[in-house]
Amino acid sequence: MKQLTTPTPAAGGDPIVDLSKAPMPTAKTLKMRQSLPFQFTRFLSFNSRIMRMVIKGHH
Repeated sequence: MKQLTTPTPAAGGDPIVDLSKAPMPTAKTLKMRQSLPFQFTRFLSFNSRIMRMVIKGHH
């Protein structure tokens, strides 16, 4: 069985993953992330899906 190891940083403090070309969120995306009503709606939606799975699992 192969043993898992954690990666060590490269010499000179170079990052392991280069995220400099990752897309930046738009202004609309940032506003939605900070919106409490939107986050609460997502919270309720996610929790209802989880509860549906739990209820289906308990015949």
